[in-house]
Amino acid sequence: MLVLALAAALVTASSAPQSLAGRVSDSTGAPIVGAQVIIQEANRITHTDQQGRYRFEGVPEGTWGVSYAAIGYRPVVRRLTLRGADVVQDVVLAPTLLELAPIQVTASPLATSALESPQPLSVLQGSALQAAQAPSLGAVLDGLPGVRNFSTGAGIGKPVIRGLTGNRVLVLDNGQRLESQQWGDEHAPNVETATAERIEVIRGPASVLYGSDALGGVINVVQRELPDAGGGGSVLRGSLSGGYSSNGTMPEGSLLLEGATGAIGFRGTLTGRDAGDLSTPDGALANSGMRTTGGSAAIGTRGGWGSLTATYTQRQERVEIHEDPAEEPDATPLQRIASHRAAVTGNLSLGRARLEVDLGFERNRRREFEEVAAERAGDVALGLRSTNYLANVHLHHASRGRAAGVVGVQFMRTDFAKFGEETLIPSSSTDNVGVYGFEQYDLERWQLSVGARFDHRRVANADDDVLGLVAGSRSWNALTGNASVLYRVADPVALVLNIGRGFRAPSPFELFSDGVHEGTVRYEVGDPALRNETSFNTDVAVRVQSRKLQAEVGAFANLVQDYIYPRPTGVIDPGSGFQVYDIVQGDARLTGVEAALEYHAAEWLHLQGGADYTRGQNTTADQPLAFIAPLRLAGGLRLEGGSGRALVLPHLSINVEHHATQGRLDPDDIAPPAYTLVRVGTGVGVMVGAQLVRLDLQVRNLFDTTYRSFLSRYKFYADDPGRNMVVRVSTTF
Repeated sequence: MLVLALAAALVTASSAPQSLAGRVSDSTGAPIVGAQVIIQEANRITHTDQQGRYRFEGVPEGTWGVSYAAIGYRPVVRRLTLRGADVVQDVVLAPTLLELAPIQVTASPLATSALESPQPLSVLQGSALQAAQAPSLGAVLDGLPGVRNFSTGAGIGKPVIRGLTGNRVLVLDNGQRLESQQWGDEHAPNVETATAERIEVIRGPASVLYGSDALGGVINVVQRELPDAGGGGSVLRGSLSGGYSSNGTMPEGSLLLEGATGAIGFRGTLTGRDAGDLSTPDGALANSGMRTTGGSAAIGTRGGWGSLTATYTQRQERVEIHEDPAEEPDATPLQRIASHRAAVTGNLSLGRARLEVDLGFERNRRREFEEVAAERAGDVALGLRSTNYLANVHLHHASRGRAAGVVGVQFMRTDFAKFGEETLIPSSSTDNVGVYGFEQYDLERWQLSVGARFDHRRVANADDDVLGLVAGSRSWNALTGNASVLYRVADPVALVLNIGRGFRAPSPFELFSDGVHEGTVRYEVGDPALRNETSFNTDVAVRVQSRKLQAEVGAFANLVQDYIYPRPTGVIDPGSGFQVYDIVQGDARLTGVEAALEYHAAEWLHLQGGADYTRGQNTTADQPLAFIAPLRLAGGLRLEGGSGRALVLPHLSINVEHHATQGRLDPDDIAPPAYTLVRVGTGVGVMVGAQLVRLDLQVRNLFDTTYRSFLSRYKFYADDPGRNMVVRVSTTF
């Protein structure tokens, strides 16, 4: 019905389209060629020509966030109102030596610069994103301040934000909520980053915009806008990347092809990687290989009425799980995961307002096998299948003044089914509806943001004779809100205060589990009477963004009521030999500091550094929280070469990362010794005809250091990977 209503509205929309044009230049008046111009909310993108000029035809009426960005210049975001007349907007970009994100779309419903984000935000993009590529999302983000990787080998990596992970961190694929059975320690987000434009990470609760599971933060893997040929003609371009990692002998590659003709834009991607067993300084880890393949397709149309875009994504994974060789030297357990996602987004201009309708579908199917022979025979030990239906209807409004915001309604339904030989939780369904509003005010040096949300969630479980459950249902309500104040002390300096209340509803696993959980080596018993987790979070930070310096230093305190955690009972299950753990609730406190600095002393010399520390305490049990990583210190430098007619001179980077020993331990945990890792990289670009071909080389763990990460699930019996040489060739065409 929503699709039909949207289509009818598009046909009857009467707002007259107009054009947006202008010129992008530097401070001397010289044109900037190839600058990227994006009308974010209208899903339109173009680039400046040889004279620095750009033009959009058929732009709907409304107030839009327009970003202007070019390599070597500080990006600018302008809010422009188009109503009844063509608009000319010339922009002057100031030079910078920093690689800055032109826009953020995750921390607020209004496109703003990362400097002016109302919440703590990290953006990984460009060459930094390419250098960080890894098989798992957790490993890709591991270097960002406040973000760690909770890993089970190379193929499984769950992001940890300020000590929280799993169902407390929400992962989005281009704004679409993912459901990947994330309650399990061995269940990682099934999302591809190789072809993404950037990844945005909110550090701290974001429940007002995203509802449950955003208690600890939000991660959004953002794709670039579809190409635009609204001015006439056609566009066709692409990118190709191929790489090889020596540790695990892993080849990988990605292909992106996109284009546009008139009002129609399209994109297709293919990705793949195939790795063998990992190697440590003491030898190989048997049964630790992995394989992923995936792809996506998108098509969209834009006009004076707005835009309509459809996307389909699929990803297949095969992940081997290394077991303790002292207990099972010949064990070959593995997982097969298949994810399919589809989304339709309609954006309708309503004058100074716009209506956006997002519809999403996802199916995640996970099969766990005890051994390779069982995989060949199709004997599934534990099968989990979730189907997710999403709808988000939100009305954006803006005035010619300084106020803008959004009101919306979100719907979600998740159907979960189990299959296979083992039973851990029953089949169930989850329904959620949320109503929210968010307002932002720009008052010269002050920027104020405030939001509120109400959610109702219902979980219904099926009959399950094995677990002794009778069909029934439970429901929860939650009221959340946030407020932030940003004060621009001077042009490059901003002070930020953010206060937010988040929530997380209990997962079906926490409610109904009653059995052996191989992933945690426990016999776990849920509690159907669990309440919502709720948090009260405070952030303070100072941000600096000048021509040579980008820095942020902040502190946070997150107080969580009714924190859900497993408590040991001291009883041993006779069937498995595992200790029985009850899922219970208490209160928790997480506090910490984060600092990140990037200083470009000259065009050829870039320095960076950072530190982060989180302290987690279960205040009810009066003991440290589990899985809270210790202090991390990082620093590095990058020497940049220049550019000639046929050659981009080599660059050289050196990065050092030190991890302290965790002195505050949960009674069931252990603390590996402190360690320091060194990573070096270099690269060169060569013109082949009219195309630039880049060759990059990176060596991770340069000195083949023996270490065990505190957040590695292998740390009780295995070292982390040793030296890894990564070679990558990439080009655009």
